[in-house]
Amino acid sequence: MTDLNDLLTRSADKDQVAFKALYDATSPRLFSVLMGMLKNEALAEDILQDSYLKIWEKAETFKSNKSSAMTWMRTITTNTARDKLRALKVRHYNDECGDYIENLESDGSSPEREHAVTTDLSRVINAMKGLKEPQRECLILSCYHGYSHAELAAKLGQPLGTIKTWIRLGKEQIMLPA
Repeated sequence: MTDLNDLLTRSADKDQVAFKALYDATSPRLFSVLMGMLKNEALAEDILQDSYLKIWEKAETFKSNKSSAMTWMRTITTNTARDKLRALKVRHYNDECGDYIENLESDGSSPEREHAVTTDLSRVINAMKGLKEPQRECLILSCYHGYSHAELAAKLGQPLGTIKTWIRLGKEQIMLPA
Protein backbone atom coordinates (compact mmCIF):
# COMPACT_ATOMS: atom_id res chain seq x y z
CA MET A 1 0.00 0.00 0.00
CA THR A 2 1.18 3.48 -0.87
CA ASP A 3 1.96 5.77 2.03
CA LEU A 4 -0.51 8.60 1.46
CA ASN A 5 1.11 10.80 4.11
CA ASP A 6 4.42 10.58 2.23
CA LEU A 7 2.77 11.32 -1.13
CA LEU A 8 0.99 14.34 0.31
CA THR A 9 4.19 15.61 1.93
CA ARG A 10 6.02 15.22 -1.37
CA SER A 11 3.14 17.01 -3.11
CA ALA A 12 3.73 19.96 -0.78
CA ASP A 13 7.17 20.19 -2.42
CA LYS A 14 5.33 20.37 -5.78
CA ASP A 15 6.35 16.83 -6.75
CA GLN A 16 3.96 16.19 -9.64
CA VAL A 17 4.70 12.46 -9.80
CA ALA A 18 3.80 12.09 -6.12
CA PHE A 19 0.64 14.16 -6.63
CA LYS A 20 -0.46 11.98 -9.55
CA ALA A 21 0.13 8.87 -7.42
CA LEU A 22 -1.83 10.51 -4.58
CA TYR A 23 -4.68 11.30 -6.97
CA ASP A 24 -4.72 7.78 -8.40
CA ALA A 25 -4.75 6.25 -4.91
CA THR A 26 -7.42 8.50 -3.37
CA SER A 27 -9.71 9.90 -6.06
CA PRO A 28 -12.06 6.86 -6.17
CA ARG A 29 -12.65 7.11 -2.41
CA LEU A 30 -13.16 10.89 -2.46
CA PHE A 31 -15.46 10.61 -5.48
CA SER A 32 -17.50 8.04 -3.57
CA VAL A 33 -17.80 10.45 -0.63
CA LEU A 34 -18.99 13.20 -2.98
CA MET A 35 -21.52 10.93 -4.68
CA GLY A 36 -22.89 10.03 -1.26
CA MET A 37 -23.30 13.72 -0.45
CA LEU A 38 -24.49 15.05 -3.80
CA LYS A 39 -26.16 12.19 -5.72
CA ASN A 40 -25.06 14.03 -8.89
CA GLU A 41 -22.16 12.65 -10.92
CA ALA A 42 -21.36 15.80 -12.91
CA LEU A 43 -21.36 17.99 -9.80
CA ALA A 44 -19.28 15.43 -7.90
CA GLU A 45 -16.70 15.39 -10.73
CA ASP A 46 -16.49 19.21 -10.74
CA ILE A 47 -16.09 19.38 -6.98
CA LEU A 48 -13.51 16.59 -7.01
CA GLN A 49 -11.43 18.60 -9.49
CA ASP A 50 -11.77 21.74 -7.35
CA SER A 51 -10.84 19.72 -4.27
CA TYR A 52 -7.64 18.37 -5.78
CA LEU A 53 -6.66 21.87 -6.85
CA LYS A 54 -7.07 22.98 -3.22
CA ILE A 55 -5.17 19.90 -2.00
CA TRP A 56 -2.29 20.78 -4.35
CA GLU A 57 -2.30 24.43 -3.28
CA LYS A 58 -2.59 23.70 0.46
CA ALA A 59 -0.48 20.54 0.72
CA GLU A 60 2.17 22.36 2.74
CA THR A 61 -0.37 22.92 5.53
CA PHE A 62 -0.86 19.16 6.05
CA LYS A 63 0.45 17.94 9.43
CA SER A 64 0.76 14.17 9.66
CA ASN A 65 0.85 14.36 13.46
CA LYS A 66 -2.68 15.88 13.47
CA SER A 67 -4.50 13.65 10.97
CA SER A 68 -4.00 11.13 8.24
CA ALA A 69 -3.65 12.29 4.64
CA MET A 70 -6.99 10.71 3.75
CA THR A 71 -8.81 12.45 6.61
CA TRP A 72 -7.22 15.79 5.69
CA MET A 73 -8.16 15.42 2.02
CA ARG A 74 -11.68 14.21 2.84
CA THR A 75 -12.16 17.34 4.98
CA ILE A 76 -11.05 19.59 2.13
CA THR A 77 -13.32 17.72 -0.27
CA THR A 78 -16.44 17.83 1.91
CA ASN A 79 -15.84 21.51 2.74
CA THR A 80 -15.47 22.27 -0.96
CA ALA A 81 -18.77 20.47 -1.61
CA ARG A 82 -20.53 22.38 1.17
CA ASP A 83 -19.18 25.69 -0.13
CA LYS A 84 -20.39 24.85 -3.63
CA LEU A 85 -23.83 23.81 -2.37
CA ARG A 86 -24.15 27.01 -0.36
CA ALA A 87 -23.16 29.05 -3.40
CA LEU A 88 -25.68 27.21 -5.56
CA LYS A 89 -28.42 27.65 -2.95
CA VAL A 90 -27.70 31.37 -2.56
CA ARG A 91 -27.49 31.81 -6.32
CA HIS A 92 -30.77 29.87 -6.68
CA TYR A 93 -32.37 32.07 -4.01
CA ASN A 94 -31.08 35.23 -5.69
CA ASP A 95 -32.35 33.97 -9.04
CA GLU A 96 -35.78 33.29 -7.51
CA CYS A 97 -35.85 36.79 -6.02
CA GLY A 98 -34.78 38.28 -9.33
CA ASP A 99 -37.50 36.36 -11.15
CA TYR A 100 -40.06 37.50 -8.57
CA ILE A 101 -39.07 41.15 -9.00
CA GLU A 102 -38.98 40.83 -12.79
CA ASN A 103 -42.45 39.27 -12.76
CA LEU A 104 -43.80 42.11 -10.62
CA GLU A 105 -42.20 44.74 -12.84
CA SER A 106 -42.93 43.10 -16.20
CA ASP A 107 -45.82 44.01 -18.44
CA GLY A 108 -47.15 40.46 -17.97
CA SER A 109 -47.76 41.04 -14.27
CA SER A 110 -51.39 41.38 -13.39
CA PRO A 111 -53.01 43.00 -10.37
CA GLU A 112 -54.35 39.56 -9.41
CA ARG A 113 -50.83 38.04 -9.51
CA GLU A 114 -49.39 40.94 -7.49
CA HIS A 115 -52.15 40.53 -4.91
CA ALA A 116 -51.55 36.78 -4.63
CA VAL A 117 -47.79 37.26 -4.17
CA THR A 118 -48.31 40.05 -1.63
CA THR A 119 -50.80 37.91 0.27
CA ASP A 120 -48.38 34.97 0.34
CA LEU A 121 -45.54 37.21 1.53
CA SER A 122 -47.72 38.71 4.26
CA ARG A 123 -48.70 35.23 5.45
CA VAL A 124 -45.06 34.11 5.64
CA ILE A 125 -43.99 37.30 7.43
CA ASN A 126 -46.78 36.96 9.98
CA ALA A 127 -46.00 33.29 10.53
CA MET A 128 -42.31 34.16 11.02
CA LYS A 129 -43.29 36.73 13.64
CA GLY A 130 -45.04 33.92 15.53
CA LEU A 131 -41.76 32.03 15.91
CA LYS A 132 -39.45 32.58 18.86
CA GLU A 133 -36.36 34.62 17.94
CA PRO A 134 -33.82 31.74 18.04
CA GLN A 135 -36.08 29.54 15.93
CA ARG A 136 -36.73 32.36 13.44
CA GLU A 137 -32.97 33.05 13.16
CA CYS A 138 -32.28 29.33 12.72
CA LEU A 139 -34.86 29.02 9.93
CA ILE A 140 -33.57 32.08 8.07
CA LEU A 141 -29.94 30.96 8.34
CA SER A 142 -30.85 27.47 7.15
CA CYS A 143 -33.28 28.25 4.33
CA TYR A 144 -31.84 31.44 2.92
CA HIS A 145 -28.17 31.44 3.86
CA GLY A 146 -27.43 27.74 3.41
CA TYR A 147 -26.14 26.87 6.89
CA SER A 148 -26.12 23.16 7.63
CA HIS A 149 -27.78 21.83 10.80
CA ALA A 150 -24.38 21.14 12.36
CA GLU A 151 -23.13 24.64 11.54
CA LEU A 152 -26.24 26.14 13.11
CA ALA A 153 -25.84 24.04 16.25
CA ALA A 154 -22.29 25.35 16.64
CA LYS A 155 -23.18 28.95 15.74
CA LEU A 156 -26.23 29.13 18.03
CA GLY A 157 -24.83 26.95 20.82
CA GLN A 158 -27.76 24.53 20.69
CA PRO A 159 -27.89 20.73 20.44
CA LEU A 160 -28.16 19.37 16.91
CA GLY A 161 -31.52 17.75 17.68
CA THR A 162 -32.94 21.10 18.82
CA ILE A 163 -31.82 22.77 15.60
CA LYS A 164 -33.43 20.04 13.48
CA THR A 165 -36.67 20.29 15.46
CA TRP A 166 -36.77 24.10 15.21
CA ILE A 167 -36.35 23.95 11.45
CA ARG A 168 -38.92 21.19 10.93
CA LEU A 169 -41.54 22.80 13.17
CA GLY A 170 -40.83 26.26 11.76
CA LYS A 171 -41.35 25.04 8.22
CA GLU A 172 -44.57 23.31 9.23
CA GLN A 173 -45.84 26.47 10.93
CA ILE A 174 -45.00 28.60 7.91
CA MET A 175 -45.97 25.79 5.50
CA LEU A 176 -42.69 25.85 3.54
CA PRO A 177 -41.67 22.68 1.72
CA ALA A 178 -39.48 20.58 4.05
